[in-house]
Amino acid sequence: MALLILLATGCGPKTMEARMRDAEKLADRAAGYLDDAEKAMAALEPKQMQSALEDAKDVLARKDIELYPEAQMHLDRYRELNGKLAEVKATREKRDLEKRLNQARDKIVPRAQALLEAQEALVPGAPTRAACDTLEAKAKALKDAVDDDLDLFVKDSDFAAWARSQRNKVDKALDAAAHARVALAFLEGPVTSWREGVTLQKDAKAKKSAGDRETALREAKNRFADCAKAATPVAELKVTVDGKPMSPAQLVTVCDKALKGVEGEWKKAAAALKKPKK
Repeated sequence: MALLILLATGCGPKTMEARMRDAEKLADRAAGYLDDAEKAMAALEPKQMQSALEDAKDVLARKDIELYPEAQMHLDRYRELNGKLAEVKATREKRDLEKRLNQARDKIVPRAQALLEAQEALVPGAPTRAACDTLEAKAKALKDAVDDDLDLFVKDSDFAAWARSQRNKVDKALDAAAHARVALAFLEGPVTSWREGVTLQKDAKAKKSAGDRETALREAKNRFADCAKAATPVAELKVTVDGKPMSPAQLVTVCDKALKGVEGEWKKAAAALKKPKK
């Protein structure tokens, strides 16, 4: 009875004609996925290519597709494309790597140039605080640019060697900045004390008041003493003072000599203050 009902309603097993129609539809779907895989291959999109091939594989695995006359051609096409997937992946990886390498170089090169310009602007014998700050900032910027792409070091040996050479520039620049800071401290400390002492000693001669003269000479004496004391522990270096090179040892000699000279003037001024006014 159940069989009679199925036959009467047309819901029995598929006819060969129906299976052929299904096979054609499956073949069309497989062809579409294979077309997508080819387009993805041409665009070097391995993930999309692999996805399309997996969809094509599922369709080609259907039993009824064997009824389609060109089913074998689709299967051969699938196998050919699937065989090229590894090559497409490798080519895409190579292209992506080259793109990243170029981007890294484009970021590093201008910063390396900026660092070079900052180094050239820093005068070792007469550094300024602004020049030191700029050099350190440019060195940090270059270091950050190199460190951003450390993973590329293991992917490309030529880039790794070049990037390390740029990183070495950072270390040398920071060393130069550190030495410049020492020179700057020398100029702002002992040298400034000496200059202030010279100015106070000259100004003392123009003071009309004995008290003002004594004060100026005493301050000059203190400045020369500070100069001689502060210059001694500074690391050996050369700076430019009034257009001439000067080392800490030379400045100590200058300040000691100036100190002896002003002490005599100060003693006379101090003694004059003690004399009773007529």
